[in-house]
Amino acid sequence: MKNLLFAFMAVVALSSCSKDDTSGATLKLTAGIENPSATQAKGVSLLAKEPGTLDFTSGYIWISEVVFDGDFASGESVSKSIGRFSKIDFATGVAEPSLDDVTIPSGTYTNVYLGIELRDEDAQPSIIMEGTYTRTDNTEVPVRFEFNSGEVFEAETDQTVVVADEQVVTAKIVFDPNVWFSVVSVNMLDNANLNAEGVMVISGSRNEAIFDLVADRLDVSTDAVFY
Repeated sequence: MKNLLFAFMAVVALSSCSKDDTSGATLKLTAGIENPSATQAKGVSLLAKEPGTLDFTSGYIWISEVVFDGDFASGESVSKSIGRFSKIDFATGVAEPSLDDVTIPSGTYTNVYLGIELRDEDAQPSIIMEGTYTRTDNTEVPVRFEFNSGEVFEAETDQTVVVADEQVVTAKIVFDPNVWFSVVSVNMLDNANLNAEGVMVISGSRNEAIFDLVADRLDVSTDAVFY
C-alpha cells in the first residue's frame, strides 16, 4: 500500500531496559489523514480550496487484527497480536472498541514490524475518506472515497527503538491521499459522476477509472516511518 505512513511514536528512555526484568509497555493504535487541507489533483497548486483541490477531512479505517513483532539487541524476539474488529476515526484518532491493551516487553528493539489487517467480512468499506473537491469553475462538491479489502498494511524499521517500562507506545497510521490522487487528472475529477445526493463517490463500483488509479497507488508500496 503506497504512502501509508505508520508513525511509531515512542519517548526514548533515559536508560535501556531488558525485557526480562520489567513488566512491559502498552501499545496503542490510532490513525489520521496526512495534510488533509492540501490534497490536490495532478498539476494543481497545493493550496487548499484552489481549483482542482481535494480536501479530505474525515472518515475511518476498520481493522480486524494488529500484529506487532520486534527483535531485541540480545537476539531474542517477541510477537504480539490482537484480533478485534475496531473502527478508528480519522478526525479524532479514537478506536472503537479501543486498541490500547496490547502489552509489549520494554527494552531496546533493533527491528520493529507492525501489520494491520483490514476488515473484509461484508460489503461495508474498510476505509472511508470524506471531504470536498473544488472544480476548476470554483464549484465545490462533496467527495467520498471507499476502499473495501482484507489486505494487510505492513511497516517495519531497522532503527533502534528504546521502550521504557510502563510506557504507552503509540502506533499511528497516517494516510496521505495527496499522493494517492496525484495520478488523477483535474479533467477526470471535474467530470466525475455524482450520485443522487450530489456526492462524488469513488469506489470499486462508482467512478471506477479514478478508483483504479488510486487503488494502484495503494497497492504499489508502503512508506513507513517509525519515531
